[in-house]
Amino acid sequence: MSNKKKHDVQAGLLTLRKRMPALENIFDAFGPLLIALEKAEGILADWDGYRIPESYAPRFEQGVHLLADMELPDLGEKYREVFMLVAEAVSEGIPTVAVQVDEIVNAVGDVENFNDLPRAIWEEDENLLHALIEEWKVDDQVLAFLGTLSLKSFMTRMEPEAAEAVKNMQWHKGYCPVCGTFPDLALLRKSGDDNAYLKSHGGQRWLHCSCCGHEWRFKRNTCPWCENEDHEKLRYLQAEERNNERVDVCKSCNHYFVTIDTRELAEQPDPRVAPLGLVHLDIKAQEENFLPMAETPWNVL
Repeated sequence: MSNKKKHDVQAGLLTLRKRMPALENIFDAFGPLLIALEKAEGILADWDGYRIPESYAPRFEQGVHLLADMELPDLGEKYREVFMLVAEAVSEGIPTVAVQVDEIVNAVGDVENFNDLPRAIWEEDENLLHALIEEWKVDDQVLAFLGTLSLKSFMTRMEPEAAEAVKNMQWHKGYCPVCGTFPDLALLRKSGDDNAYLKSHGGQRWLHCSCCGHEWRFKRNTCPWCENEDHEKLRYLQAEERNNERVDVCKSCNHYFVTIDTRELAEQPDPRVAPLGLVHLDIKAQEENFLPMAETPWNVL
């Protein structure tokens, strides 16, 4: 698993704006959210309300991700703080939902049971989530959207320790070995070892988790979603002007994910920011009726 270089989100957004002015509306909409999530990393730097489960290699290597059976950690008041930060950013970037966001912020400001929201999301408890929506009288989709994004920050905080716990174990799945989420981005990097399972003449494929930000290696010429290896059902779409960026599609399961070939780049892209500059590829894939492997704010709104 990789050693990730620290990037600055604001600097990454400025670079994308200069390089791709046609996507300015995308950067305006989702840039504030990415900046808020980076600020949340600072808020959670001293959060220690969790304990990473012990890793059990036989189970893990069969495809059970590390946090599969973990109970919701103690989020304390940190969750409310992160939630309000995320809500402000979404309201700023996406004015069409600003009214619903403001209603949610006003409704949940001082409620004592606020952490029932992350519990409902963590446990996928639809009944609890519905009860909270009824109690607070707020928009269901926007509440779930804000609640999930806020919980993502806690997953990002736990990722380094979780990555350390599984670094010496084998993982061959297309979903994240830490949290079980599918990738929002693939990065092609120069090959550095002789692992026949992972290595190819085209370099290494690294997948970036859309939730916790973990990165792991995965076989080239295999669909992460359905593990299809039939090359006749795997292809990619590319914009003519940027031949190191593409969208990989699988005709077997009808899913896609965006990819950057970094092998000739002077500087590695920040995977938190880079997908915003690939939205034109999301559009291209969705126009051909392919579904995103991981739903993100910018590929579903």
